[in-house]
Amino acid sequence: MISYKKSKKQDKKERCQRFSEPFSELQREIAEAIHRVASSMQGIPLSPDSITFEIPPDSKFGDIAIPCFTLARAFKQNPAQIAILLQREISHPLIENVQAVGPYLNIYLQPSLTAARVLDEITASKQFGHVPFEVLREGGYETVVIEYVSPNTNKPIHLGHARNGFLGDSIARLLKAAGKRVIKTCLVNDRGIHICKSMVAYLENTKLKTQKLPTPASTKKKGDHFVGDYYVLYETLRKENSKIEDRAKECLLQWEADDKATRALWKKMNTWVLGGFKETFASLGLSFDKIYFESSIYKKGKEIIERAVKDGHLAKDVSGAVIARLEKHDLPDKVLLRSDGTSLYITQDMYLAQKRQKDFRAHSTLYVVGSEQDLYFKQLFKVLELIDPKQVRGLAHISYGIVNLPEGRMKSREGTVVDIDDLLAELADMVGKELDERTSLSKKERARRAQIIALAALKFFILEVTPRSDMVFNPKESLSFQGRTGPYLQYTYARLKSIIKKSKTAETAILKKSISTQYDWRAEKRLIISLAKYPTTLREAAEHYDPSQLARYLYELAKTANEYYHSHPILAAEKQIRDQRLCIVVAIARILKDGLALLGIKTLEEM
Repeated sequence: MISYKKSKKQDKKERCQRFSEPFSELQREIAEAIHRVASSMQGIPLSPDSITFEIPPDSKFGDIAIPCFTLARAFKQNPAQIAILLQREISHPLIENVQAVGPYLNIYLQPSLTAARVLDEITASKQFGHVPFEVLREGGYETVVIEYVSPNTNKPIHLGHARNGFLGDSIARLLKAAGKRVIKTCLVNDRGIHICKSMVAYLENTKLKTQKLPTPASTKKKGDHFVGDYYVLYETLRKENSKIEDRAKECLLQWEADDKATRALWKKMNTWVLGGFKETFASLGLSFDKIYFESSIYKKGKEIIERAVKDGHLAKDVSGAVIARLEKHDLPDKVLLRSDGTSLYITQDMYLAQKRQKDFRAHSTLYVVGSEQDLYFKQLFKVLELIDPKQVRGLAHISYGIVNLPEGRMKSREGTVVDIDDLLAELADMVGKELDERTSLSKKERARRAQIIALAALKFFILEVTPRSDMVFNPKESLSFQGRTGPYLQYTYARLKSIIKKSKTAETAILKKSISTQYDWRAEKRLIISLAKYPTTLREAAEHYDPSQLARYLYELAKTANEYYHSHPILAAEKQIRDQRLCIVVAIARILKDGLALLGIKTLEEM
């Protein structure tokens, strides 16, 4: 069994890689061999670290490939000539064949030895592909703060929020797998004119109907849905009576003046909404380490701006407004404080950026916010840099596209958004009907499975799309048990677990069996290479803040696994073959379960 020991001589990055990637040692040895060839031929030192490796998209181009473009300077030859030269010089026990194809050196691995190495590493690792946190502790770990969801307390969580939440949650999980200390935060936008619109509509509607003030309990509605209905109602009332806009503005002034009655109603309605949010977050599997409220911080950014004006970093215009001059940085100027001294979103965000770094000593802060705010975050980051680059560092905007429905774009004020509670309930109902056709379950178990499968359908459908891309969510398509869906991956996992269960051998006992290099692993080689790609996939998905890379990997792994066990008998095979094939079944199941968990998706032992 392969085991790696930490060496004090290795730097932190190398130790992390050796703990997470099966072929890192092989790549290191090949790189050193190329270094020796370059030194002996040209006398030019070539750092092994400068040699890059790729995983070809198709196995016919090898299992590992070396692009020789970067070696041209050291060898003083064109890349194609270098590939031919290295084809003659490179050898290793794990390498079965080497082919020079144009500027690439394609390396084909020996199936049995490769299988032994990969399966041994999966067996030996607590979480294959994850960087153990203790590996980083000595060198100093990196703390990453991530902000996501950031809902308004005038409406329930909708499908757009769900994309934000699933993306932020999965990125947080991937970063943790990469060995980071991750702090998950949420900024609740609980003040402003949009909140006052719900409050005014609530009071106005009650006055029109001359009845007692309704509550979520009296109407049997979830708190956030209850308040959200009044936000939609406000738009109807505004069309009937334009003066209601003046009442909303007056409500905001009264709130800012700390009027007792206004504040009491605001607090009551916010409490209803926050209670609803709590339920929704729980059902979606979302949680936060720290929640900030706009109402608590919106004034505090003023101090930063006023100090920056005093220090000469910012200046006021003739009206008295503070404006950041950003034209020379190829950005539009940005108002930071109005002429009357009132704050804007950027005012509070400047304070919150500094506060979060102080709270958690963050090395980087990630903002998961829709692409419509791309310009805003460029302005925010530039302003913070101009005022004091030491105060806030590592700021990044994780931009994502719009979620549309087949019938078009959602609009909150018109009530055409899809509330995530309603959507999840609808999906669970559809799954329940599908389960009724497949199996007989108790009412409780049916509801449990339906909820897990529905959420998997929703999450995978959203996360499988590259974050920057706009998308159209199709409920029926997301629930298919065939194709690129969450239920398909869950079904594949359950099928693998069923094979293991029918073998009447515990997973631990299966994994204790020796991986035989005498068994011809050629039929399983594609699966073995796919499993070996898992750590690299996790690393790249974390580095690019892109869970879709993991989602696509898991689908391809599941597809390959299905093709394999349909064409190669496992339980019916003779004992020696059966034992070896069961090992790979266990390994695939482990990777699927872990990968789906990093997407925030639960697995089921039975479907």
